[in-house]
Amino acid sequence: MSANPRTNRTPVILAVVGVLVAAVLAAVLGVVLTTGDDDKDDAGENKAATGPKSAIRAVDPATLPAAAQPDGVIRVGSASAPVTVTVFEDFRCPFCKRFETGFGPLLADYAEAGKIKVDYHIASFLDGKLGGTGSVKAANAARCSVDAGKFAAYHAVLFTNQPEESEDGYTAARLLELADQVPGLRGEAFDACVNTDANAAWVRAAETAFESSGVSATPAIAVDGKILDSGNSAMRSPDNLRELLDQRLENPGSGKAALGEEPQAPSAG
Repeated sequence: MSANPRTNRTPVILAVVGVLVAAVLAAVLGVVLTTGDDDKDDAGENKAATGPKSAIRAVDPATLPAAAQPDGVIRVGSASAPVTVTVFEDFRCPFCKRFETGFGPLLADYAEAGKIKVDYHIASFLDGKLGGTGSVKAANAARCSVDAGKFAAYHAVLFTNQPEESEDGYTAARLLELADQVPGLRGEAFDACVNTDANAAWVRAAETAFESSGVSATPAIAVDGKILDSGNSAMRSPDNLRELLDQRLENPGSGKAALGEEPQAPSAG
């Protein structure tokens, strides 16, 4: 099995430090990272995502519609979009933050243009690995933001302000504080939804769907149901993924070789 930097759902050695950590970070999803601080890493990823070749527009996440599915999926974009991108994430997963930093602008741009729909499978397994309830509470709050019509914007805020993986930082109070960064999100209904874990059943369904999906790590990405592993060329940069998406858009039957023969991931449609 190739080296996989993504946060693993199966038993992992949490005490990995030093050289092993550096090696893992260097391989993450094929994105070119440095060993500097997070600001430098994020800046490098943003540069890759917004270079001349990508021509990615600055999309306001608040303009992106989202709808919750009963099987633990939150869909961003139009249901009639011809290509489906599936993203498996846990809000406490640091590699999910790196993915969103590097590839999120591309997905938002294409979703706004009606080219793709993005199905987010929100997992919460890291609470069991690290202790605490942050993943569950963040997933619940994210589901609450769908009802308020603010999911895409709040999703971006949660990852931008992600606490350290080992820190159980997504408390109800912190989630409400972060919601202040999304105009129009805070209100009696949203606050009550966060404070009472109103979507606990949905969050459990989302985790159950993740556990039965065959996906063993986050972030995991699929295009039209085909999982892209970390060695897939489409995951080396936002430009490569954009090329694959364009190929699928131009000819739905194309890109088979690029997509490979990976197992089918469950999709909301």
